[in-house]
Parts: sequence; structure tokens; C-alpha cells
Amino acid sequence: MKKLLITISAMLSFSLSAAEAGLTFPDDKLPILNDDALIVSQQRGMQIYMNNCMGCHSLEFQRYNRAAKDLLIPEDIMIENLLFSEGKVGDLMENTMKTKAAANWFGAAPPDLSVVSRARGTHWLYNYMRGFYVDDSRPYGVNNGVFKDVGMPHVLENMQGLQAKTEKVKGLENDVLYAQADIANARKQLEEGNNTSEAEKMLKQAEKTIHDAEAAMVELAAAGEFFTIVKEGRLSPQEFDSAMADLVNFLDYVGEPIKLERERLGVWVLLFIVGFGFVAYLLKKEYWKDIH
Repeated sequence: MKKLLITISAMLSFSLSAAEAGLTFPDDKLPILNDDALIVSQQRGMQIYMNNCMGCHSLEFQRYNRAAKDLLIPEDIMIENLLFSEGKVGDLMENTMKTKAAANWFGAAPPDLSVVSRARGTHWLYNYMRGFYVDDSRPYGVNNGVFKDVGMPHVLENMQGLQAKTEKVKGLENDVLYAQADIANARKQLEEGNNTSEAEKMLKQAEKTIHDAEAAMVELAAAGEFFTIVKEGRLSPQEFDSAMADLVNFLDYVGEPIKLERERLGVWVLLFIVGFGFVAYLLKKEYWKDIH
């Protein structure tokens, strides 16, 4: 019985460590803007999208003229600056990339991003777009701190440049890897009933190592020392973060074009419900006053 409890404890500890090891970096909050600033941000985001993303990723549920109307962009400016194809302003925002050709080039066809903000969330998108770092083991030479082993190249390298994990982070990641190996070894010993006391010590020490390493990585990320720029882009880190916030705000709009109007209307709906509830309460008192 004791052996079974020890084994279960080891398995739970290992599972907890694996979950904690799922921390992603960066993990920053998307800046919150008021409605007026948000519209301007979405306008800039659309420009970034059309210049850098539209060639591979379509927005097949969105129309150019609807975006122009919602984002307060005059149609003539939309046609002149943001409509690169020979289509019409009323067309869907599709590209001409062939699915089979794209699959051959990238290993998988780039997905349509019409609802990516609703599927992934704006927090995930904001950090994903800022999470590319140098990894020579990957086909395109980069990996992503939010989406490990992603097949997408760093198409915004000209804006951000290239960043790499700092030596401190690499050292902490190595500590985690060794600790995970110790956990696997300790778990195996506990399952076999060999050296259970030593295995328990190894397990506890490995758990502590992982916890301390991950806490240190969180502190490094908060201090801006998780990544370091190894090749400069045309934007500073602060400017790139702002540009990615604009891009995510635009994708958030595409995922739910009615969102701003829904939120504004929702306030009036709630006020109506409160007001009607008060009137209904007074009416109820009037009807029931003789009974009570």
C-alpha cells in the first residue's frame, strides 16, 4: 500500500512539474485603449496586416468596404493604399495563394485568420507575434516562445530584428531539462520499488529545481532580460510592441466586427433593464397594495 501511495505521489508531482514547464514567454498583457484610440490602433493594424500578412493569410469572412466603414477609413484611401489586388472594394479579403503550393513551401497551408482572435485570444496573439527567437535547429532558423516548433517563418523580422534567449535563460532551461530527467528516473525507481528513499529525495530536489528555475525565468521576463536583440530591425522594441498591439487589435476587430457597437449598446440595454425593473417594482406595489 505504501509503495502504491509513493508511486501515485510521484506521478502527481511529475504531472505538476510538466504543467508548470508549460510556461510561455513573453507573457505580457495587451494594452487597453479607449474607443477612440482603439479605432486609430485598428487602422494602423490593418495597414500592417495588408503590408506583411495578407500575402499568405486571407480574411475570407471580411470585406474591404465593411472594414473601411467600421474603421472610419474613406473608401478612396482604402482603394489607393490598402487594396493591392485588381478586385473591388466590396470583395472579400482573400489572397491568390494556392493551397497546394503553400503546403509545399511551408509544410502546411497558412490558415485564414478571420477568427483567430476568437480561437486563440488577443493575449495569446500579442505574445505570439512578439515571441520569435533564434533557433538554428528549426527549418527557418527561428522558434517561438508561445507556440513551440511553429512552422511559420519570422515574417516581421524586418520590423523587430532577431532576438535570442539570454545566457541566463538558457542555463535555467538546462536546469529544468536535467531536473525533468531526474524526475523520470526517480519515478521509474519508485515504480520498481528500488531505493525508494533516495528516489523520493531526488524527486523533491528536482521539483524544487524546476520551481526555482521557472520563478527565476518569470523574474527575468518581467525585467526584460528573457530575450536579447542580436540583430536590430527598423523599429525599437517599444515601437514593435506597439505595432503588434495594433495588429492584434485589428484581428480582434475582424473576429467580431460588431464588438464595439455591441459593448456600447450593451450599456443602454443594462440601463433599460434596471429602469424597467424599478418601474415594474412600483407597478407591482400598486397592484398588490390592497392585498398586503
